[in-house]
Amino acid sequence: MKKFVALLLGFALFTGLTVNDALAGKPFKAPIPISLPVAQTGTITFSNAVSHISDIPETAWQSVQNVITNNKSVPKVNNVVHMGPNTTLDVGGGMPRIQTILSRGEKLWVGFSQVKNFYLLMYNAKDEPWAQSDWSATGKAAKFSAGDIKGEIARIAGNCQQTNSPGNFSGAPTNCRGADSSAISNSDNAVLTFGQGGQGAANDPYVTSGGIVGHEYTHSVQAAQWIGNPSTYCTERTNSPACFRSYRSNTFAPCWLIEGQPNSVGPMVAADTFEAYKTFHQNIPFGQGPSSVTDYSQASLLSYLTSQKPGQSTSPNGCISNGNVYRLGYTVGALVVETLVAIAGPQATMALEALGASGQDFPTAFKNVYGISWADAAVILSKVLAAEYATYGPPPQ
Repeated sequence: MKKFVALLLGFALFTGLTVNDALAGKPFKAPIPISLPVAQTGTITFSNAVSHISDIPETAWQSVQNVITNNKSVPKVNNVVHMGPNTTLDVGGGMPRIQTILSRGEKLWVGFSQVKNFYLLMYNAKDEPWAQSDWSATGKAAKFSAGDIKGEIARIAGNCQQTNSPGNFSGAPTNCRGADSSAISNSDNAVLTFGQGGQGAANDPYVTSGGIVGHEYTHSVQAAQWIGNPSTYCTERTNSPACFRSYRSNTFAPCWLIEGQPNSVGPMVAADTFEAYKTFHQNIPFGQGPSSVTDYSQASLLSYLTSQKPGQSTSPNGCISNGNVYRLGYTVGALVVETLVAIAGPQATMALEALGASGQDFPTAFKNVYGISWADAAVILSKVLAAEYATYGPPPQ
């Protein structure tokens, strides 16, 4: 019995639960700094969003700025920077600008779980072999699992290869345009692998202004909601996907939220002015090119939103394994999240993840956050999307 209690003590210290919580089997509860359901008292609500289409982008952007301004404290996130010896950063302003964007992102999510160490590994094609070696040494020194080290090395190369589908790459690692943020198993840490110097990066405002940095840090916060959840900390012998916080987040959320939240809120964090955000916004609607999934009518957009089955995102038939469906998260999903931010603020979107980490499925979490069923909200959001796409013109061929 003493040995059992000692193991519980170590587990409790690691996860943040008390020994009594562990002994009692108390359910895990991720912190949420806002009251739920959120109040709809602003300019835009679910009931009037369709008649306020033109107001949505600025209302959402301003809501993010208000939270950043009002949150005076900054979480103690340690940003650990590793940059290749031959690498020049694509982000204008270099590391000082990147650190500013990270600080703004950390302030936005005050009160939610955030990572302890955020590793930034930045490299160009010449330094790609260095990046693999550097991460291997970093991981071994920090006692990360062999699987984590191997998986991240694959993503390091993937940022410089052709992407066939999420997590599936091919070709020589010569065009370093990609970025990837992943939780590190059995830890409260995350890593951003960030390819630099790729074709067209110097002329892409999403890259040069740091929108991609805001995007990738948001991914780390999504998975951070599972920090302290006992099932995400496993022994090496367990070797289960459930031990990986990014996996847990991605199986809770539909793909429109997985990429829509970072691709909407992330640029809002990086944009100091609404004019800067508008520059990002111009590339959102069709930013991933043509789509065979939707014709952007209200009916097809509603089908896209409701056909994704949260909890099955990474299954063989899930949205993550379907590249065409997944890519729409960056576009349609970003516009959905922008509307949700305009209605109830950015923190409500992360409250969804926190409730997911606490054991709720997506429809239940949505109702508890917004006070409206996901089925009813999806109809409204599809109408908003259809009205927005009517103003953007036809999709690219």
